[in-house]
Amino acid sequence: MGAGSKKLVDGDVIRQGCRIHGRPGVPGASIKGVLRARYEAITRSCVPFRPPKGSVRVRSSSGIEHARLDDRLLDGEVFRGRAEAADGHLCPACALFGRMSLRSRVTLTDFSVEAQVGFDVAEIPEQFSPNLHHVGRGTLRPSREGERGRGDLYEVHALHGRKFAVGRGPVADNARQQKIEVLPAGHVLQGEMRVHNALPRELGGLLVALGWKRGSALKIGGGKAHGFGRIRLQHLVARLRDHAGRPVAMDEAWITSFEQSEDCHVEGMVRLLQIHQGDC
Repeated sequence: MGAGSKKLVDGDVIRQGCRIHGRPGVPGASIKGVLRARYEAITRSCVPFRPPKGSVRVRSSSGIEHARLDDRLLDGEVFRGRAEAADGHLCPACALFGRMSLRSRVTLTDFSVEAQVGFDVAEIPEQFSPNLHHVGRGTLRPSREGERGRGDLYEVHALHGRKFAVGRGPVADNARQQKIEVLPAGHVLQGEMRVHNALPRELGGLLVALGWKRGSALKIGGGKAHGFGRIRLQHLVARLRDHAGRPVAMDEAWITSFEQSEDCHVEGMVRLLQIHQGDC
């Protein structure tokens, strides 16, 4: 997890890692983003950020200069969300994690290591933003009058699905290496997740997204495609209360309730857990 700053050590530029109260850690907002992405994948949820209607410039060695999603995809429910549907109901992820003008019912504190652990220095290839023409199948055509850019434009007609880092990706032969601070493997990060007014099926979905009882790893940070950023839920202590203030014990039936609910996207859940096993 980068801190957005760099330092100079013996003539080498090193991208600094995130520190929580002086110790290596991960911002709660970053872990919440991972959980939301996983929760979206295992539920029938929308994508809360709609891509632009116009074309965007892309990096490609095949002659593609610009790419766009066709209007049929942009107007589909996955980008509109159920909040814009006639009944006004929110999709499962927006209802739990919030969206514009709607407060989230899930918050996370920052996570950090307990002991005074220092960073190691590693190298990863230079990173680039994802390319729009990789998100689905489409056709290459000349740009039309009024469209941004000149030359060929790739128009996406069918999406592959939600994007997750599967494992180590390919590295270009001429890729430049960057030095980064990394948290050494094997250390434990601690923090809290606070949930308000959640239904049993929502708690079950959160537990699945966390990888509880499923052995699923979470991938976080900018080095996912190079073997970094694998974290697993090791220990979970619940301190929950119901509407009357009475203690509530953890219950595996919550997961069953989620898996049997209309919110659960079974195919997405199975696939997500498959690609996040072992060393992933």
